[in-house]
Parts: sequence; C-alpha cells; structure tokens
Amino acid sequence: MSRRTNSRLSCLAVATAIAPMMFLAACAGPRPMTAAKKEADHLFRYGQYDKAAIGYAEILDRAPGDWDVEYRYGVCLAEIGNLAEARTHVETAYAANPASQEVAEALAAVYFKLGEKQKLVQLLTQRGSGMNSLASYMLLADYGLKMNDPDTATLAANGAILIADGNDARPYLKAVEVAEDVGDSKLATRRLRQAYTIAPNSLAVRAKIAEYGLALEPTTGLPPGQ
Repeated sequence: MSRRTNSRLSCLAVATAIAPMMFLAACAGPRPMTAAKKEADHLFRYGQYDKAAIGYAEILDRAPGDWDVEYRYGVCLAEIGNLAEARTHVETAYAANPASQEVAEALAAVYFKLGEKQKLVQLLTQRGSGMNSLASYMLLADYGLKMNDPDTATLAANGAILIADGNDARPYLKAVEVAEDVGDSKLATRRLRQAYTIAPNSLAVRAKIAEYGLALEPTTGLPPGQ
C-alpha cells in the first residue's frame, strides 16, 4: 500500500473519530457572523473578556468597520491589560460614533488607565460643553477627584450644574462631594441646601441633610444656580 493511500486512510480515521457536529461545522466553513457576534456579546455581558476578545477579533478580521465591535473589542483588550491596542480600537469606535456616551466613557477609562490625563479631560470637557452632556461632566468630576485634581472636579461639577438648570439635584450632590474633598464646608452646605430645594424628597439628599444636621423644612432650601 502506498504512502499516499496510508495518508488518506489516516485522515479518514481522524474524520470519523470527530464528533459528527464538529465535523459538519468544519466542513461548512466559518460560522455566520451573527452567531459569532451573539456569542461574543454573551461573553462580554458576563465579563469573560478574554474569550469575548477572540470572537470580536474574528469578526473584525472578516468584516471590519463595525463601531460597536470595535468598542467592545477595545473594552475587552483594556480589561485584559492590552491598553495600547485597546486605545486604538475604542478611539476608532468613538470617531465613528461620537454621540455615544457609552463609547466615550470607555475611552475615558482607557485614557485614565494609561495616565493620559490631558486626553481624558479634553474628551469629557468637549462633550460637556459642546454636547451639553450632563453625564460627561459628572464623570469628569469623578475623575477629577480620582486624579487629585480639585480644579478639574470643581469646573466639571459647575458645568453639570449649569446644564441641569435647576432641574436635577445630582450635580449639586456631586458639588457637595467636591467641596468636601477640598475642605470647603461652607460651599458644601450651600450646594446641599440648593439640592434640597430641587429634590426635597430625594433619599440621597435627605440623608446628606441629616448628616449635616440641617432641618427638613422649606427654609433650609436655597435657590439653585451657580
């Protein structure tokens, strides 16, 4: 019997030993893109970023240009420590869909992990002022506190207050947090009293009012604004 015949028989033996469904899948070629996306999204949702990254890489290799896949792949890479490449993919996603707050927050997180403070501040400030993004200013205030940068945190909280226009107590509570961080108890109290005017029934506001020893009465409130 020839060597070629032996080789064919060996291949046949291997093929018949493989589970039927796996053998059929191998013969059918690459799985459908929708199936690959569904599986990767499931893994992403449950925090299995290393496995999800493999699926997203496959999708981008076969059909590049999907901003959502770029974004998710970038997040996966950041979670497993590949920050340089993560930045490239999340920036690509943001360039394709700058309106997405979700993508912007992912990009800000990558910049923060990379220590690129200027990029982070620029990104969220532009969204706050240019898009009237309350969420971006609130996030920037948080990052300002994390980076021990009270000036950035204060500017962000004030920007959020301006956008809220007296209709949302959250920026005022954030301003309380920022004022506490720098030890300005007078400003913290004023911001808290303004928050009470806007949302007197808010559990968060009431808890903070109690912490400060203020009375839960109409005269405690102050007019909202800068």
